[in-house]
Amino acid sequence: MKAALSALKEIDAAGCVLLGDPAYYSRFGFKPEAGLILPDVPAEYFQVLPLGPSLPRGVVAYHAAFNAQS
Repeated sequence: MKAALSALKEIDAAGCVLLGDPAYYSRFGFKPEAGLILPDVPAEYFQVLPLGPSLPRGVVAYHAAFNAQS
């Protein structure tokens, strides 16, 4: 996780969102954000870590490749 976040900082990413266990990811600074929504997912499991001054807001959708049928 530390290497991934470091790589994002190197490319000046604004932040990182993830879907995961709050008890685990909170140690890296991730927190739920009311203004950032992943539909049909409990809010506490969708978390954000801002890496810059602004925090994105809105409804998030995965890229279509994640919805592909096998």
